Amino acid sequence: MDLEPVPDMPALRVKGAGGWMVVADLHVGIEAQLRRSGFNLPSQMPKMTAALESLSGKARNLMILGDLKHRIPSVSHREDMELRELLSRMLAAYKRVVLVAGNHDGGIASALPDGCEALSSRGTVVGDVGLFHGHVWPSDDVMAADTVVMAHIHPAVLMVDSLGTRSSEKCWVRAAFSKDKVMGRYRSCPGQLVVVPAFNPLLTGTPVNSDTGSILGPLFKNGFVETGSMKVHLLDGTYIDHPDRLSMPRRR
Repeated sequence: MDLEPVPDMPALRVKGAGGWMVVADLHVGIEAQLRRSGFNLPSQMPKMTAALESLSGKARNLMILGDLKHRIPSVSHREDMELRELLSRMLAAYKRVVLVAGNHDGGIASALPDGCEALSSRGTVVGDVGLFHGHVWPSDDVMAADTVVMAHIHPAVLMVDSLGTRSSEKCWVRAAFSKDKVMGRYRSCPGQLVVVPAFNPLLTGTPVNSDTGSILGPLFKNGFVETGSMKVHLLDGTYIDHPDRLSMPRRR
């Protein structure tokens, strides 16, 4: 089954089985938290909704791979309205709309309209691709797939020039699994891991080349992913073979 990143967008097309568009980490409602910190930013809902609707021509089904909402653990009144509007429009644009629960999605059931499917945070399988959010251990079925797709870490690449100017860009990550580690817990080892960047425009991401030891989720924290094998593409397709070799700022 083919995986195809959508050019210039943090969205992954999974071909076959009717076709799936996979996005993650929308964090609807994050603007409210940012306002409490002094940042008065407009809602990203119109932009994200329009982008998701535009993607419906490329796949019949939509999978949101966790962290649809931002507030933990409940859903605010405003979030409830925004989520219902977003999902109702997605149900009109796609044949199926599926949410794989993320760590921010507690209490979201009351905001899901009829027709929107909610799946376990341990993930699901489409063809030979296993998909889960990334904050808990994936299921045996997910880890039996040829390729595993996750989100959660909001991957980005931090680039620093000789003058110390920083530029952070969202990216796609491909990496290999540590077979010995995986086989100590699961019955089989997938061929590769693909990490989806955050869909919300406000989330620039966590640099995967700054400190791989700080990458979130049990697969990374427990050494199940060979971080030295990571290869990344920026959203525009620019390929970076070894992100760990990029220039980084020196500590003073």
